[in-house]
Amino acid sequence: MVVDIRLATAQDRSALDQFYAREGHSFQKLAAQTACTPVGGILETMFVVASANDMVVAALKLDVGKDPKLGKIGVIQHFEIEDELEGTDLGKKMLSKAVDIAEEKGLRALDTLVSETKSNVINLYTESGFAEERKEVYLRKNFRERVF
Repeated sequence: MVVDIRLATAQDRSALDQFYAREGHSFQKLAAQTACTPVGGILETMFVVASANDMVVAALKLDVGKDPKLGKIGVIQHFEIEDELEGTDLGKKMLSKAVDIAEEKGLRALDTLVSETKSNVINLYTESGFAEERKEVYLRKNFRERVF
C-alpha cells in the first residue's frame, strides 16, 4: 500500500471527518479546539494527513502559537492512526513530516501532551527526538449534581 503524507487541504475535509469519526472523534470539534498549552493565541492551525487509496489513514493537528520566552512553537494534538497501521512506521513518518513543516515555518519547538499510560506513544515521540519536559497532574474537584 502506497501512503502519501502531506498537509491537508480543503478537499480533505470530508475524508478527515470520516477518519476521525472512525476513531471515535468529531473532526469539527477537534478543528475548533485550541491547544491546551501555555502558548498565547493560536496563529495557525493545520492538519497533517496520511492517505492511501483516497482515504485518510492517519492524521494529526498541528497548531502554531507564540510562547513568550521562545517565540513561535507548534503543538501536536489529536494524533490518530488506523488501528491496522499502528504497528508500522507510519507514526514515525507522520512525526517526521510534522518536524519538517515546523522547520520550514521557523518554529522554535514542537510540543505535545501524552498520557503517561500511553507508553507506546511516548516511545514513538522519544524515538523521533522529543524529550520529556515535565510531568503534570490533572486535578478536578467534583460538585454534587444540581437540578439547574
